[in-house]
Amino acid sequence: MAMASLRLPAPGRLPVTGAVDAIERYHRPGIGAVLRRRLLWARQALPAEPVDRALEIGYGSGIFLYTLAAAARQTVGIDVHHCAGAVQRVLVRDGVPANVLRASGTALPFGDESFDVVVVLATLEFIPDPAACLHQVLRVLRPGGRAICLRPRSLRWADWAYRALAGFDPERDFQGGRHRVALALQRLADSGVPVTRSSRPRGLPAQLAPYELVTLDRC
Repeated sequence: MAMASLRLPAPGRLPVTGAVDAIERYHRPGIGAVLRRRLLWARQALPAEPVDRALEIGYGSGIFLYTLAAAARQTVGIDVHHCAGAVQRVLVRDGVPANVLRASGTALPFGDESFDVVVVLATLEFIPDPAACLHQVLRVLRPGGRAICLRPRSLRWADWAYRALAGFDPERDFQGGRHRVALALQRLADSGVPVTRSSRPRGLPAQLAPYELVTLDRC
């Protein structure tokens, strides 16, 4: 799938919503290519045909909603920051049919079996209780639905590269979040939930791949 399958806003279009928001880096050389590639991996994991309802947990500035909205008849984004209004205004001006609101991934304000697709893109690491978020994801997924999670691995070489490209230490932001996510996913798999995990970029072994794509299928 070509990079053109992503719909991206123009540089500077979306607001910065917090200290860990990387929106200003998406169009930079080096680190921008890495960040755009993450979006492509999530795009490739979406169902081939449009679904009824899709949810993104931790939408940040809303950059992936431009792509996700084309894959669902109704798209919703939630995040804990206070910038939903500013993001919504840009989405409306750009013709992106998605609604955003302030809510926590550990207490989703939606009924059971509300969504066909749930996307959690490099967000679980910032949630104090990722296991609670994953249980909420499974709660709101409809039977036959899919959750798509992209998570960064804790690798010494990858952290070094990120410091060189972006100028800051990932662990300073994650504060142990990557370890918490790994434990939560393992416990979920041990409980019998179908969890599919694959390295990104494709073809790299786990000890070298900086990211992991995780899909949860609701039976």
